Parts: sequence; structure tokens; C-alpha cells
Amino acid sequence: MKEYRRNEDSPSLLSSQRGMSLPVTFLMLFVSLIVLISATYYFSIIRINMKTQAFKVSGAEQEMLSLEKIISFVAWSPGASHFYEFGNFGGEFQVEPIARRLVLNLTDDSSFKVVFFNSSIGKIVYQLPSSETQNSFFLVGDNRAIVNQSWSTTTQLSVSQNIESHYEIALSYRPSVSSAVTGASDGKPINNLRVCIVNFNSSQSVTRLGSFRLKASCLSVASNWQSYNFSNPISSLLIKASLDGHGDEISLPIAGSPQGAIVNLETIICHVKMETLRW
Repeated sequence: MKEYRRNEDSPSLLSSQRGMSLPVTFLMLFVSLIVLISATYYFSIIRINMKTQAFKVSGAEQEMLSLEKIISFVAWSPGASHFYEFGNFGGEFQVEPIARRLVLNLTDDSSFKVVFFNSSIGKIVYQLPSSETQNSFFLVGDNRAIVNQSWSTTTQLSVSQNIESHYEIALSYRPSVSSAVTGASDGKPINNLRVCIVNFNSSQSVTRLGSFRLKASCLSVASNWQSYNFSNPISSLLIKASLDGHGDEISLPIAGSPQGAIVNLETIICHVKMETLRW
């Protein structure tokens, strides 16, 4: 009678299996390590790019703030000029002399209304890289189309999205208004209203990439007078402003008498020229 025994793994077969499992384990560890390194590298590059973009945006904001200070320094001083070197922050710099339509009218909100200014005032823009997204906010000023408080700045420096869905840093100036009573004539108090406007219409139309030199100059300050003689008593007038379609109004107290009032309206325009220069 034959006996049958179950074949057991031989020592040589076990050694062979152990010898094969070791390289497979190392291969799996190596592949896992490569995947981990690749993922870490990918996310590190993303973070670096984000930080680089944030640095460029911050740098562009500071550059536009510095440019605004230079323009404010030369404005209202005919013949004054200043040079500035604008850095490269990955965006596109533009001067648009005929941008931003400003319409101003003086009215009693009833029978009297006169449009005394209707023209573009221009703006300066730094368009950020298309991949960069920002919240809309004002670096200087706010969205009011006209101001009359002495502490309110006429500067409007904002970060916003344009019609092409690109984010841009835009610089322009809104009008300011003031009033004073300076005497009387024929029993009528004389009210002097003054509106001040900074205008970029004399500038070059500029589109530049990279670094470049700028020159800001105050060419002139022009004044235009209009006088209105009211025969009926009035106590206030409105100056209504529309700036690129955004409207605001300022109510100005008017000193009057039973005979009426005289209102002198002075519009003062500061012509600032922006131009680029060769190195």
C-alpha cells in the first residue's frame, strides 16, 4: 500500500518568494515617495506663485500711491513738474486722457438749472495680471462723485474689476466745492461758489509694460466765472455731479434777502499732463 504525503514548500521556494517581495516593497515605497514629492512640489509652486502675485499686487498698489502723491504735489502749481520711475509688477500701465465723463449742474431743483461743466477728466490705470483676482475697494477716497468737506480728499484711487473682467488700480480726481459770502450789492448778498477740478486731458495716451519713467507736470490753472442774479429769496442751491454715470449732489446754503441773492460760480480747472520718457 502506497502512502501519499502532502508536498510541503521547499526551503528554496520560500527563499525565492522572500527575495521577490523585498524589491516589490522597495518599489512601492519608491513610487509612493515620488508621488508625495511631486504633490508637495506642485502645491509649493502654487503657493509660491500666489505669494509672488500678491507681492506684485501690493507693489503696484504702493507704486500708484506714490504716483498719486507726486501728482498732488505738482497740481495747482503752474510750471511745476516731477519725474518718477515706475517699476515692473507684471501688469500694464495706461493713461487715458479722455476717460471719465464729468457733468456738473447748478440748480434749485425747481425752475433754475444750468450745466456748467460737461467733459472728460481722464484717469490713470494699472491693469493687474489677468489671473489675479481682488476685492473691489478704495485705497484713497471713496465712491462719491463730488465732495465739499475740507477734510475730504478729491483723490479716487481704487481697485476694481473693469468691463473686460480684469482687475485694475485706477487713479482720478473728483471735483470739490466750497462757498462763502463776500458782501452785498443792491441789498442782495453776494455768494461765491468755487468748484475745483483736476483734469488729465492734456496727457499723452499711454500704454506701457515693464519699467519706465514718467513725468507729471502742471501746465496751467484756468478759471471760468459765471454770475447769476436771483430776484426772489433763495436759501440753498444744489450742485449735482455725474461721474461716469454715478451721481451725487451737494447742498450749499445761500445767503439771501427779500430782494434776492447774487451767486457767483467759479470753476477752476487744473490741467495736469502725464507723459512717459526714455531712460
